[in-house]
Amino acid sequence: MDPTLSLPINSSTKNPSHIDKRAWKTAQDFESVYLSTMIGQMMSNLSGDGPLAAEGTGGDAWRGMLTEEMAKTISLSGGVGITQSIYSELIRLQSTAGQSQ
Repeated sequence: MDPTLSLPINSSTKNPSHIDKRAWKTAQDFESVYLSTMIGQMMSNLSGDGPLAAEGTGGDAWRGMLTEEMAKTISLSGGVGITQSIYSELIRLQSTAGQSQ
């Protein structure tokens, strides 16, 4: 999925040329890591048969890959709402750092 499809939309960012795409990608990546941790914790106590609960190295590897992909997909499709906040904070920190030099 194209990450530019979920760029922040508000009165100051309606024109995509004003968006720092690198900061937006960083914010999405942060949310993805957060979601991966959260989903990983939810899946950590699964037991029984099947690919998600299989014992051993194969089950752990499969569960880890699935967790990462689920987190990326959730983040790219709107996430849990922290990408916009992180993006705004990154832009604020960048402008503050630029003023202090």
